[in-house]
Amino acid sequence: MINRLQRLTMPMLLTSVALFLFTTGNILFRSPEDGGKSFVLLALAVAMFINSCTLLPENIEKSAQPTTKDKVAAWIFLLFFFLSFAAFHISASSRLIDFANTMPATIFFMALFCFWGGRRSAMLFLLPTMLCTIIIPNRDVLALLLSYPLRLLSTIISVESLQIFSFNIEYHLTSIRLPGSGIAITDACSGIEQLEIMLFLSYLLVKMQHQRKRWAFLHYLFIFPTIVLVNSIRITITILLFYYFGQRAFADSIHLALGYLLVIAVVFLLWSIGALFPDAEADKGSQEIADNKA
Repeated sequence: MINRLQRLTMPMLLTSVALFLFTTGNILFRSPEDGGKSFVLLALAVAMFINSCTLLPENIEKSAQPTTKDKVAAWIFLLFFFLSFAAFHISASSRLIDFANTMPATIFFMALFCFWGGRRSAMLFLLPTMLCTIIIPNRDVLALLLSYPLRLLSTIISVESLQIFSFNIEYHLTSIRLPGSGIAITDACSGIEQLEIMLFLSYLLVKMQHQRKRWAFLHYLFIFPTIVLVNSIRITITILLFYYFGQRAFADSIHLALGYLLVIAVVFLLWSIGALFPDAEADKGSQEIADNKA
């Protein structure tokens, strides 16, 4: 990790520290009681930032100095920062405005990265910057947006699977009807409560398994389908427990245990899927290094 950070020039390093301190302050003052979920996303942003440093030249002296075009682009970013900051603060408050109100911070840090490291560095650090300045401040809104699709897909898969085995069960949207009773699939049953930690662990897992970007990208595409599939199995287990044991299936201990099992199962399944995308060239390179050492 230290070797990767050493590829940053001092102004770039100070800009990144300012970005993460800014995000930490936002979390502490705006969402201190979210159960640490925002800090998990911050850890994900730091991991993504450090990984992006690998695309920078190993020797700082060989790093391309920002050109005039880079500095012009940085000043343009800064101009858009002032314009967007003024526009969003003049506009009447609404959910959309509150969401977009985080964009000036993104533009500001992009201007700094562009000025000190060039347009290429700004693009390299775009994703972790957006995660810190847009995703984390709007985590609650985005969780609500993702919760319903996750609940709906999990409900459909779990109920349709049980119907194959002739269970007398029906569903309407996210409500499940059993003989003489019913179950409502709430946000807590959607997997959204564990989403941040699953994304963080999944990112680290993919990075451990792949060095080639093509295989890593294909592996990333399996993250959300894996979460939906495993969560559907969790809901199926909950329905079966309710079917045979009644309200005891909703005990806090059972719900908590199934939540932990969800995270473990997602990580294990993603690890297994990684074998479908072998890093043949990376393995060959590792073998050549081992042979040279021998």
